[in-house]
Amino acid sequence: MNILGLEIENDVRDGTYNRHISILLILLLGFTAANYLYNGVFRPLFTEKIDFEAYYNGAMAFRYKSPIYQAMVDFFKLGPVRYEGPLPFVYPPSLAIFLSPLAYLSFNTAAFVWLFINQCLFFSGVYLLLRTISRKYSTIEAVVMIFVFMNFTPLFVDYLVGQCNGILFFFVTASLYCYRSDKPVYAGVAIALACAMKVIPILLLFYALWKRQFKVFLAGSLTLGLIFGYSLLFFDIRLLTWYVKFMLNQTLLNSFHDNHSLTGFFSRFLTHSVWVKGVFDSPTAAGICIMIGSLLVLGVFLFSTRKKNQPTDPETLREYALAVITMLLLSKMATTLYLVMLLLPLGIMVKDIMDQAISRKWLIFLVPAYAIISSWYPLPAGKFLKMDNYSVLLQGFPAILLSIQFFAVVALWCYFAFGGKTRISKAGGDSRF
Repeated sequence: MNILGLEIENDVRDGTYNRHISILLILLLGFTAANYLYNGVFRPLFTEKIDFEAYYNGAMAFRYKSPIYQAMVDFFKLGPVRYEGPLPFVYPPSLAIFLSPLAYLSFNTAAFVWLFINQCLFFSGVYLLLRTISRKYSTIEAVVMIFVFMNFTPLFVDYLVGQCNGILFFFVTASLYCYRSDKPVYAGVAIALACAMKVIPILLLFYALWKRQFKVFLAGSLTLGLIFGYSLLFFDIRLLTWYVKFMLNQTLLNSFHDNHSLTGFFSRFLTHSVWVKGVFDSPTAAGICIMIGSLLVLGVFLFSTRKKNQPTDPETLREYALAVITMLLLSKMATTLYLVMLLLPLGIMVKDIMDQAISRKWLIFLVPAYAIISSWYPLPAGKFLKMDNYSVLLQGFPAILLSIQFFAVVALWCYFAFGGKTRISKAGGDSRF
């Protein structure tokens, strides 16, 4: 029997072999269920939800017509060491409108509702992703997929702090599902709804334009226009333009120890900040490296996706996965929580592995990359390290060690940019459920 390129001897006439496989699968499912229930359900119910507090503050400010960005201005002005106010709402105004119903609930009730919504949309996203990749799975493939999806630390951290990346994962996956199901309008709407929460999925709209999928692009652009117009009913346009300019000019969180984008890596390496003291202190050099790195990543992405193909082609899965990873690398901020969206390319990668559409040399990089992303969460956080000690302890090359997840993301990006083409047509075929 050949598993992941390794030949395993067995006698198919030996009934104990199937029993042993069944026991192994049951153990994997049992561990997965226990791990998810503890880290994904029970712990979030009894944990302080730091980011959700910011969402809730934004919803409350919108309900009572208070300045929704005053706390954000104070935070960026004073810095994380001196700031002592409520957690700031730093997201687009449209998200405050979307969250406004939660302001009519108590904080604890709203946090429970938010966790329930995230759980429902996460599992809905997993279902859509599995249907998108393939309509037929063997028992072993199904168990491996469930294991990969439901033992993913970024997802647990997302639940713990009350973030919204599980919802973004659903919208991004729904857009791919609709795109491959010949429903371009719905695909564009799904991308637009994701952009209304965080800006980074807008790259997927430009990917649709690059692939000349004009219905997707126009539907997404029109939906964003409608969302923007609806926001003008509640916010002055000067506030919206100020928000965009303000966020583009901010560099406080660029070198944040848990930022896994190109911006985070080069800022940690080449600047001194409240978070780290890099090997050098040259913001100009960091800016140049970020620009060159971004252009290189974008150039490879455009070159790799230059060929015209139909949405139903298996190659579309690889291209869309590459778009998602490129989106994270190019964004200004991509913390561990954002890596929940990597479940989409990871699902595609696992199907390639199970179909043996990946050469052994890629497994050397991809397996450790998944292990790092799915299990690592940096210890230097508020609970373990006082803010005024960050830049004292995280100096020089030790600060670069905090980029371990960044290197893992780059490994995944390289696979979808340069590999995975051998026998790729076998993966994600049109077989039926």
